[in-house]
Amino acid sequence: MNGVDTEALPYLEEACYYLRKKGLSFQQVSKALEIPETQANLLFEAYKSRVENGTVVESEVDRNLWEDVYNDSVGNEKITFARENGFYHCRRSDLEAMDSPALMNIFETSKKFLDFDMYRRYLDTKPPVGYDPMAMQRQIKRAVELIQEILKQRWEKERDQ
Repeated sequence: MNGVDTEALPYLEEACYYLRKKGLSFQQVSKALEIPETQANLLFEAYKSRVENGTVVESEVDRNLWEDVYNDSVGNEKITFARENGFYHCRRSDLEAMDSPALMNIFETSKKFLDFDMYRRYLDTKPPVGYDPMAMQRQIKRAVELIQEILKQRWEKERDQ
């Protein structure tokens, strides 16, 4: 295929296939993968025919991987937050869809978790290369910042109406 590294072709085929199955149009797939729309169509068809003839098997792991890659690429990041009974994950779009009282509850619980962390003062430092022992705290800090941003936008929108 013109302009595409032949080693990348199997991955692009798989990406086109699973992103199309997710419901994206060929235009959206081509934009996400930065390839021409016609090429996205050809790659999709190539992988689809391999699924149909049994040389590859559909995989939920692969589907989830490509869905995560796509969500991250469009800014719909995965968020980790604290609640009274544990830690949870969701997407940015899930937080944006929650009502303000639920967001406030997550905000307060996550903030409380961070306030009790004895290493809190190190959260604004650059994470180390490789293993970050404070990865979860950094993720929860990001959730607090994001929830704050969402609530502020809602408040400004209500104020301006």
